[in-house]
Amino acid sequence: MRLKGLHHVRFQVRDLDLQERFCADFGLVTAERTDERLVMRTRGGDECAYVAVKGDSDKFLGMAFEVEDTAYLEEAVTRLGASAPTDLALPGGGKAVTFADPFGNEVTLIHGASRRAPEEFYPELVHNTPFEKNRFGRNQTSREVGPAKLWRIGHMALFVKSFAEAHAWYTENLGMIGSDIYHIPGQPQVKIVGFLRLDRGDEYVDHHVLALMQDERGGCHHISFETQDFEAQQRTHRYLGKQAYEPIWGVGRHPHGSHVFDVWRAPDGARFETFSDTDLFRIEDGTKVHDISTIDMDVWSEDEPTRYFV
Repeated sequence: MRLKGLHHVRFQVRDLDLQERFCADFGLVTAERTDERLVMRTRGGDECAYVAVKGDSDKFLGMAFEVEDTAYLEEAVTRLGASAPTDLALPGGGKAVTFADPFGNEVTLIHGASRRAPEEFYPELVHNTPFEKNRFGRNQTSREVGPAKLWRIGHMALFVKSFAEAHAWYTENLGMIGSDIYHIPGQPQVKIVGFLRLDRGDEYVDHHVLALMQDERGGCHHISFETQDFEAQQRTHRYLGKQAYEPIWGVGRHPHGSHVFDVWRAPDGARFETFSDTDLFRIEDGTKVHDISTIDMDVWSEDEPTRYFV
């Protein structure tokens, strides 16, 4: 299986109005809205990145990945018991098949979805360092304090009841590769957290498209959208705080993946993250395994990691 990337995530929520307001403040753009469904996109060219359907409870439903060939849709039908290919009833369209992972999460594969022209972003920051000076006789480019300009949906994290089972399933069936895997102290055979990237051969890809965290709760830990840089994240962090949303963690930097991150609680309880400046890997970079007790949650902070998982 050869995936191109994460296409969208799907949730059920009780209050579509509150969810749409938060998503817009976070930086997503409404692509479609009915009494029963909300579809949001980013500004980087996708037609759809987040879907919420109305229901009597708030919960994660599933995720969708793009594939580069229709043959992978047929493979999913014959090997994974997926539904027959049908037209995707979302902005951008394409053909899609759907099946479930071992924990009941809906997995959709999509081929042929259309894209739109990317929107204009901020001028790039011009940095002055002790070793190189680039900005003379003017101030740094001004930006507003407001919703992020989100480029794409980049990755997500799942709570899984068995890391071993989840890791085997996603690597064997969707062709993912472990980037960094964590085991419990003193027991390297008991792995409980892993960051998985796409297998695109010699092509560089993000450090991870999916994180797996062993936890009996199941469901989604967070969804993450790429924004331009840490400056944009800091300004949006300030804006979201002024709207009285609940911050979970950030702005910080993870030790593996190295990306700058900022996590907020949506009205349905889901965690929404912005990220920037992530590491890139290819197949030859392999997998690294670590004792989880040696890993910082945020290399810029001394805070205990507990609240990141509540």
